[in-house]
Amino acid sequence: HVTQPPGDILVFLTGQEEIEACVELLQERCRRLGSRLAELLVLPIYANLPSDMQARIFQPTPPGARKVRAGALRGGGGASQEGHVPCSPNPMAPRVTGDSDPQASANQRAGRAGRVAPGKCFRLYTAWAFQHELEETPVPEIQRADLGSLVLLLKSLG
Repeated sequence: HVTQPPGDILVFLTGQEEIEACVELLQERCRRLGSRLAELLVLPIYANLPSDMQARIFQPTPPGARKVRAGALRGGGGASQEGHVPCSPNPMAPRVTGDSDPQASANQRAGRAGRVAPGKCFRLYTAWAFQHELEETPVPEIQRADLGSLVLLLKSLG
């Protein structure tokens, strides 16, 4: 934030709990640094967020400030909004986990950096982890979903 040119930051995380932890961590760091740091607006985005808080994400960033939007890896629509500089994904995990997106999604997300404004993609995992720990393509939802309740419902309907 201190050494980079103007532009907002989009951080991709795996879910609401991780998003809230990231927002809290960044806000606490900003409080500790105080006036030594230009204004940093840290905003979460996830499905259960109240609509008034979601609306703040789409408001223009005030002059001299930088906005950080922390959102989920999946369903992260609006990731190409003006000013976004994506950062992907998890700053709190020492290695890529099963919740991580596949290589194809990571590459698509990296392509968003610089699409509407100059930008960079920072991957917070090693090239080795990208090549050896991430799947190449996403596992289809039908293979990831628990279909037990659906099978029971269909069975009860005859």
